[in-house]
Amino acid sequence: MEYKYKSLFDVWQVSCKKYSDLIAFSDNKEKVQITYKQAFKELCFLAQEFQTLGLKKYDHVCLFAGNSPRWLIIEQAIITLGAVCVSKNSEINIKELDFVFNNSDSIALITDKMEIINHFIDSESFRENVKFVLYIGDENAKYPPPNEFSKIYNLNDILKGLTDETPIKTDWEEEPFDTAYINYTSGTSSSPKGAMLPNVGMSYVVEELQKFNDIKAGKTFVVTFPLSSAGGKSFNLLCFSQGCRVMYTPYKEFYEVINKYKPEYLHCAPKIMQTMHEKLMNAVKEKGFIFKHAYNIAFSISKLIQTLERRCNACAKILKPFKNFLDKKVYKQIRNTLLTDETIVFVGSAHLAKPLEDYFDIIGIPLVQHYGLTETTGLAVSNTLESQKKHPYTVGVAFEGTTIRIINPETHKEMKNGEVGLITLGGVEILKEYYKNEEATKKAILEEHFLNTGDLGYVDKEGYLVVLSRYDDVIVMSNGYNVYTPLLENEAKDSEFINQLVIAGHGKPYLTAVIVLNNVEYHSWCEKNSISAIDANRNDKFKTFLIENLNEKIKRKNDWKYYEKLKKVYFTSEPFTVENGLLTGTLKVKYQKVINTYKKEIEKLYEEK
Repeated sequence: MEYKYKSLFDVWQVSCKKYSDLIAFSDNKEKVQITYKQAFKELCFLAQEFQTLGLKKYDHVCLFAGNSPRWLIIEQAIITLGAVCVSKNSEINIKELDFVFNNSDSIALITDKMEIINHFIDSESFRENVKFVLYIGDENAKYPPPNEFSKIYNLNDILKGLTDETPIKTDWEEEPFDTAYINYTSGTSSSPKGAMLPNVGMSYVVEELQKFNDIKAGKTFVVTFPLSSAGGKSFNLLCFSQGCRVMYTPYKEFYEVINKYKPEYLHCAPKIMQTMHEKLMNAVKEKGFIFKHAYNIAFSISKLIQTLERRCNACAKILKPFKNFLDKKVYKQIRNTLLTDETIVFVGSAHLAKPLEDYFDIIGIPLVQHYGLTETTGLAVSNTLESQKKHPYTVGVAFEGTTIRIINPETHKEMKNGEVGLITLGGVEILKEYYKNEEATKKAILEEHFLNTGDLGYVDKEGYLVVLSRYDDVIVMSNGYNVYTPLLENEAKDSEFINQLVIAGHGKPYLTAVIVLNNVEYHSWCEKNSISAIDANRNDKFKTFLIENLNEKIKRKNDWKYYEKLKKVYFTSEPFTVENGLLTGTLKVKYQKVINTYKKEIEKLYEEK
């Protein structure tokens, strides 16, 4: 197929010319606001400066930072030279950052944390071989003394050299099929691997996303995904390519920011959608008993309407006036406590639980799901706003130049539509290989350069992809039954008592779970039942109640089997977070890491009678 964009640099040239005076990037305080015209000047200027500092074509540069207005500019300046950007969120463990820097053979470091610089300059090898270190964080941070380390530069100091009179080279040319990124996988089931992603892969993804999403110029997009993730990056570039103001904020200020700026677009992981659901339900409670009662009646009616709509087009037209009445009198009051009626939420990173998708559909917050991996340069499959409503629980159809094949995990024989198998993808966005990891490359890349995604799913009769679970997340019980745990977890997490949950049981006679409780709901339950809110692990009455509650949720799963039920649970007081290594940067649970972390506690669940 012919491409609209020849390369990433072409995306920037076209966008910056078309939307010259609009704001491209902003922080949440609006202290930093960069127009499209300014952004293009800065990237070309920084490309020249990096050349002066010794950066050459094919060099690898590590960018370890949190989201910020200049991240994409810095990254593009690296790629414009033909160098390769290796990025990670600076909040992750320093050991992983150390591994990424050394494994990627990087010769320069860009970061927003002085402690990261201090860690690396302790190494004599680093001090001798690194070409430069660029600090992009707080300008008041204390630097190492020049006699200790003289290769450190401050981004703010460098940008002071950019004036209206500064001569700037703007006719850069990139090689489309050269590697633009080495993105290290999040390691949900194994050690991080460096996926070598082609320049044209990202520009192609941006081009295709434009076809699926009607993004309007001048609107605001608030970023949630880390820019170090390929999916997050691709959606940032989509909104940038369409003239949006892309706003960056720390997650702790996310809800404050969306309340202040009323963004038209959000890109969220299912974990954030779960938190959003909790906040909206709290808003119902805060409106008092009468409203809560009316809401519960309305929601029950809406569930029935939703079922009828999906089964009968004629019913949808007949019921529309009544549906609009409920929306105006009930749901609008709730959703507007967080979002506007114009807000569209794009969902990626992991499969969204069916109850959550149903909830947001009823309450009138439009969702669009899409699918991809690091190895697909972010995204490869998407719904539109319209198709998501017509094809709920799917992640959409393949991009124009992308092919989906569902194969038998053992024989690699292609499956028919509707049959569950291993999802494989082919297209220009697929990684070239894993950096210095031939074994992983052979496992991931199949015949005709199709990617083994490691996900189980199927394509329905109309060509829409349904993602079920990670193939590695299938546990085999001691009775020989296979259980796709994420499907059960998605249902169980619909319980108001659950913040996070992982199901265990590989090689065991029954299923158990490690649970992070919603303590507010736990204490409320104890109060209603006149029970002391002691450690939940010692509260047998609550455990009995919760296990029954969760199993009722799980039984709603399609094709539920009698052995797909929890028998025992363990409550942990520590949530799964990025900081403790139990979540990836895109808020996906590291399943095996959780199982290993709580190995002793899980084993005790099988020892107790």
